[in-house]
Amino acid sequence: MKIRILPIALTAALSLIVLLGGWFLYRQAAIERPIAKMLQNYPGVTSAQVDITQNGAVLKLDLESNVDLRGMVAQLRKEEGELLKNRSVVFDIADHSTPDIEALWREASFSVAEAMANKRYTLITDTLSEIQTENNGYTISSDMDEHYIYVALSSASDEQANKYIILPLHAAPGIGGQTNA
Repeated sequence: MKIRILPIALTAALSLIVLLGGWFLYRQAAIERPIAKMLQNYPGVTSAQVDITQNGAVLKLDLESNVDLRGMVAQLRKEEGELLKNRSVVFDIADHSTPDIEALWREASFSVAEAMANKRYTLITDTLSEIQTENNGYTISSDMDEHYIYVALSSASDEQANKYIILPLHAAPGIGGQTNA
């Protein structure tokens, strides 16, 4: 019995293409597309791009000013939580910051980090309110859920200028967690 190399190689290559193509289509159609669609339909989300791997998910977002980040993440967990439950989620939010907004965040960031390290989360709101009072042309807000602290900075005069920071509450020791600041 003579083994034919060409049919075996073609069969193996075709099987590999079908398996990998099937996995890619499944990931695209059944996992990434529903998440991207939910995010794109959320008020204030200009664009959303989702990249899912076996252990993680990267959500690239472009947001308008005054988006309810906490509400968006809550809706994401409610509607698509089963797809993300065993994956680490990284939010990559497009930065539409200005030098003034960056200066405000630099002013607030140390106090926010200190409040998080000491688990005195009410100090974050106090610090941001104080900075907003000193800088009338800007809106600075914070919110919190069981996973993250959300900080939003935006300009009253320029509707396109904003900065969103999502800080994890339970960062791994020594790593500092995932921020997009």
